[in-house]
Amino acid sequence: MKPLDRILAAVRARPRHIILPEGGDPRVAEAAARMTAEGLARITLMDGPAVAGVTALAPPAAPDLPELAGHRHRMRAARGMTAERALAEMRDPIRQAAMRVRLGQADGTLGGAVATTADTVRAALQIIGRAPGAGIVSSFFLMLSCGPAAPIRGGMIFADCGLVVEPDAEELASIALSAADSCRRLLAEEPRVALLSFSTAGSADHPSLLKIREARALVRAAA
Repeated sequence: MKPLDRILAAVRARPRHIILPEGGDPRVAEAAARMTAEGLARITLMDGPAVAGVTALAPPAAPDLPELAGHRHRMRAARGMTAERALAEMRDPIRQAAMRVRLGQADGTLGGAVATTADTVRAALQIIGRAPGAGIVSSFFLMLSCGPAAPIRGGMIFADCGLVVEPDAEELASIALSAADSCRRLLAEEPRVALLSFSTAGSADHPSLLKIREARALVRAAA
């Protein structure tokens, strides 16, 4: 079975509740309709058009907006968060979606079609928080190579491709371990990890290679 087919089969077997906060983007609204029609998830669409089978929600008019703002205020009051600012934050779709995930009202949220990467990640970090044991927050691409002429068949994880600009050895090791865990979860495979550099098999000598060698030793010690 192809990796994507395996993922979709697993999703259909246990559909989750996902909030899409950027419903004003036609691509997001179309995705909500397709996911609902194909039984992939239970969708809440914020600020979007009416879609059959999809829960519509306008964040500023949400009936529980004061409750969400109260949670946000309590989270950050010690750091100077005011009740007014908390209310303003919870009117924002990206932040309100993150708060609903934090409170267990949804299993996940997907953003970034309209909002910047920085705004999307900042909301997740400040409101949902990091996974237990995560040394650093990183990103990855899931690359699916399934065409008949593909030299390597199957899925691959490439990390970090969007957040950490210049990781040190410990951060690089943490990213590699997180990528390996993502491989197990998404591809149901035991990962083989490679640390990439400009040098072929470490033939050159450069400070960046020392960092990679240190990261490799940390990964081997941890796993």
